[in-house]
Amino acid sequence: MSGLPAVPPRRTSSPTKSNKQQLTPLQTLLQMGFPKHRAEKALAATGHKGAQQATEWLLAHVNDPLLDDNSPREYILYACPTGAFLQKLQNFWDKSKTMCGWNGCHNYSPHITLVSFFKVPDEDSLQLTQGLHKVMERQGAKLNEPLKLETYTSPSFMGFFVAEEHADYLKRIAMQFVKEVSNAIISDTYEQFDALTACFPWCTTTTARCIPKGSRSISLDPNVKSLHLSLAYQFPNTHYMTLKSLVEEIDADMSGSWELRLYSRDPRVNGKQVHKAIRGYSAIEADELDLRVGDCLYINGEALANTSDGWVEGTSAQTGQCGLLPSSYVERTCEMDAWTLHACISLDEDPLNNKRAPFSIGDSFSSSRCKQQQVHRQSSMASTCTANAPLAEPERLSRPPSRDYENLMDLKIAADQCSSSLEIGGISSDGGGGGVRNLFLMRHGERVDFVFGSWALHCFDQSGEYVRKDLNMPEKVPRREMGAEGFLLDSPLTNIGLHEALLVGEGLLANGLRVDHVYSSPSLRCVQTADAVLRGLGVKQHVLVRVEPGLFEWTGWYQDAAAGQPDWMEAQELQQAGYHVDRAYRPHVHHQHLKDTTETCEEYYRRKANVCKGILEDNPSGSILIVGHSSTLETCSYELLGRSPRQPEEMMKLLRKIPYCALTHLTCDPDTGGKWTVVQTHAPPLSVTHSTNQTFDTKILQNYTD
Repeated sequence: MSGLPAVPPRRTSSPTKSNKQQLTPLQTLLQMGFPKHRAEKALAATGHKGAQQATEWLLAHVNDPLLDDNSPREYILYACPTGAFLQKLQNFWDKSKTMCGWNGCHNYSPHITLVSFFKVPDEDSLQLTQGLHKVMERQGAKLNEPLKLETYTSPSFMGFFVAEEHADYLKRIAMQFVKEVSNAIISDTYEQFDALTACFPWCTTTTARCIPKGSRSISLDPNVKSLHLSLAYQFPNTHYMTLKSLVEEIDADMSGSWELRLYSRDPRVNGKQVHKAIRGYSAIEADELDLRVGDCLYINGEALANTSDGWVEGTSAQTGQCGLLPSSYVERTCEMDAWTLHACISLDEDPLNNKRAPFSIGDSFSSSRCKQQQVHRQSSMASTCTANAPLAEPERLSRPPSRDYENLMDLKIAADQCSSSLEIGGISSDGGGGGVRNLFLMRHGERVDFVFGSWALHCFDQSGEYVRKDLNMPEKVPRREMGAEGFLLDSPLTNIGLHEALLVGEGLLANGLRVDHVYSSPSLRCVQTADAVLRGLGVKQHVLVRVEPGLFEWTGWYQDAAAGQPDWMEAQELQQAGYHVDRAYRPHVHHQHLKDTTETCEEYYRRKANVCKGILEDNPSGSILIVGHSSTLETCSYELLGRSPRQPEEMMKLLRKIPYCALTHLTCDPDTGGKWTVVQTHAPPLSVTHSTNQTFDTKILQNYTD
């Protein structure tokens, strides 16, 4: 911004800084004192996303009994659909599981297997990703038309078979990948050649030693010989007609965009089911396993089915530790939730710019339909788009370490976000010049009055000074004209709420997403949420928060309140409290209009839709964040997505399912007719999940009797 002071030039440079930046993640880990084999294992397990995540993995696996085991990870190469076709398939996945129960397909997300599982030593893991990028950078590697699929249904299998001309294309990609990896890893003097070739399905130990490097015969797994996308198998005959009717609802002609994804898995998952913890548990006995909500567990399916006491042995994907756990605390999930994504590369040709920037290793990539957008983003993506320069640390490492980074739920979301990037022309586009538009709709964080009830009546002394009664209460509250009374209907955030919002901002940053314009409901909790998100993004001083009364929640909820509607803080008060608000902003709806109007639920929907439309018209470019209430995600999106307003009862049911700091990401691409769509997934995810924590009373220790 023009008002910011310029950064003064340096008289001298720091050679030590530049030298440190050129250390590879492996060198960094070795410099930190980690043994080489452990460092390589951690990098492979985290998809080579840098020293920070590898370090976190090592700390989490400090008690892993197989930490020093040299068993290689198992890798697999998929072609995966993206965009609208993926959404259609995911809907089929959900419906088929709900209506017919679990079948074999639910263990994986939609895919075409190009190279089935093979093993590679940890020290060679990075070669796979680099080899895949090299293959896709070659002339003619990209697909310039949608894959043709043919529907097939039978009492034992349902799916799509790839048409012959496109099957040949995918086979060539698989063959080139195999050759590239073989040339990079296998040498005539490789000490463990026999073990390695046994791991590769395309290698044969009987002849490989006799064939010069680069010329060895390659035999692909049978999966490549009959390429298909499975929709259902291992299902009872009684479900055949139901599944068949669901399959017939999928239009194979809308296959759209595709991408290559290279995954790996811990060999311990082989032959096991993957379950996810739905409740937390703290181990009591020495042979029990701690559970955190969302943890992935490797469990023997037969042992689970035959348990006599409700306990079963499982291995945590997050720590590698093994122990007993209550079976009712977990539920089966997709096996891929426990996999690691190493590479995600578009199969589609860019019609306007055939020469793409190289992709970042182990990260989601941003493609571009518009050459101008790609040039505009070139500088901001420079640090993440360096597949051929592995010495550079990926930009994503600037985000706080995630304890669940190894979990594919995060990484699968990254892959799904890549699909959205392909569909809309680049998720991190600034939307300038009529390009892709990004709209984020967000609910505020945890509020004080919902946690502590009538806190304002008890947390101010006789002189009107605020007195903190709990660590989750804010350390201080803004001074306002009405004093404590002003907080009765206009609650601030708890410290947890502030942290929730900060995490969302950091999550946006880690996803490479930017926010150029911010609008907030006048409620203090919403302004505080917007402020914390901007702090998480690192742009608080550069982006003003525009307080828009039209974004306030339904006034119908305040019609019977004795105190009426809240008395919101003025822009000057907010600014004095440290919030970077735009005092020159002229709102679409004046706050007095809300106080003088009694609106129906349908009128509330219309008010929010009109305000959202006005905000979009005021900002023809750039990404927009709107922070409001639980209803904001519904009422600001329904018209953009072509839905009708809900009835009050239906809306209330929906709002109960929208948690604090819930965020919806909508995109609009002119190249697809200007239709708004919802981005379903991000990596890392932008959701914030935690459990409740009751107030502790020390008296219970004195009065408790069993």
